[in-house]
Amino acid sequence: MAHLLAIPKLGLTMTDCTLVAWTKQDGDRVEQGEILYSIETDKITSDVEADASGYLRRFAEVDTMHEVAAVIGTLFATRDEALVGERDVPAGQPAAAVGEPSPAAAPSRAAGLPSMYKPGRARVSPLARRIAAEAGVDPTVLTGTGAYGAVLRRDVDAEIARRAAAPKPAMAPSAIASPSPAAALTAVGDRTRPLAGIRRAIAQKMMQSLQTTAQMTGFGRVDMAEAVRLREACLKSEAELGVRVSYTDIVLKACADVLAAMPDINSSIVGDEIVTWGDVNVGLAVALDDGLIVPVIRNADRKSIADIARERIDLAGRARAGKLSRDDLDGGTFSLSNFGSYGGDFETPILNAPQSALLGIGAIADEPVVRDGQIVIRPMMMISLTFDHRLIDGAVAGRFRTRLRGALENPYAMMARMR
Repeated sequence: MAHLLAIPKLGLTMTDCTLVAWTKQDGDRVEQGEILYSIETDKITSDVEADASGYLRRFAEVDTMHEVAAVIGTLFATRDEALVGERDVPAGQPAAAVGEPSPAAAPSRAAGLPSMYKPGRARVSPLARRIAAEAGVDPTVLTGTGAYGAVLRRDVDAEIARRAAAPKPAMAPSAIASPSPAAALTAVGDRTRPLAGIRRAIAQKMMQSLQTTAQMTGFGRVDMAEAVRLREACLKSEAELGVRVSYTDIVLKACADVLAAMPDINSSIVGDEIVTWGDVNVGLAVALDDGLIVPVIRNADRKSIADIARERIDLAGRARAGKLSRDDLDGGTFSLSNFGSYGGDFETPILNAPQSALLGIGAIADEPVVRDGQIVIRPMMMISLTFDHRLIDGAVAGRFRTRLRGALENPYAMMARMR
């Protein structure tokens, strides 16, 4: 019996994707569990494993768009079946779910074209349409390079690059006297590049976050003297722990413990409802060469500082190598951004919506402070808590910062709660 291959839903927000690669050809043997194809969403490229064994017949070509659950191929019991198997819609499957064949195959099965194909009308992938709208490009006039001339992201990116490289028309004298802001952005020597890939995904997500939430940032200062002593103790026990603990790990554990005690912070507005999350899953911002990505440490309140350190190192390494999966990125209920790692003191970080709070931490630096009427030098750290004021009031946010400061200034109670 033939086994249908369908696009999996790899995240709560995933609705469609681009098929970017097959690892097998028609007629090849496929074993269950081996990587069979790769798909791309706005954020990442994910490898998909075969969920059965058999001989492959592909319905979909590379660079075609597909919705979740769309059928893109079949696994047959024998190679002969795969090579002569029907390419049209399998019984009981909607035509719109099947990927489009290559243009060369079109004349032989015009009557069996997928219902999504509209002769004489340019088909534009959802991602390409979104990119084009933001860049002011009409995608319907572009020559698509996808199946049946579908306009894909690369076509829109190419048009954006072409426009950026096109010679600028000579300005009239009046324009030279009073150049427009747009003209000022294209002076001789300036360079342009398409807003694409992860940079575009970040741009869209940040704008959406600011437009859909009521963001406010509150600041605080933490005396990190005891946290410094704790880390020094961890460093002395590095061989026993099997990992090097960082200040980020200590702060993340403190945040997780406070979130477990303050579920109002560990909540989100979803539609017309307030959802208080049962798990404390803390996303950690990781800087990449071309942007920022936020993998998630799940159930952080139930883990030790050493466990968190091991996960942080693994996630950060895979993030920089481009090896994160969708599961690594989904499900965060709170985020932590360490801008002190690149010299920052305090900032106003933007929420990782739909999360309702995000903590930014600055660099630890010696400062003069008053203790018991005396001026002393202490290692101080600035914290910035951005929160969604629709859900979290200033007083609640203030209590979170106070409890977090208490946890970091007396971290031994936190150590006692380790499991």
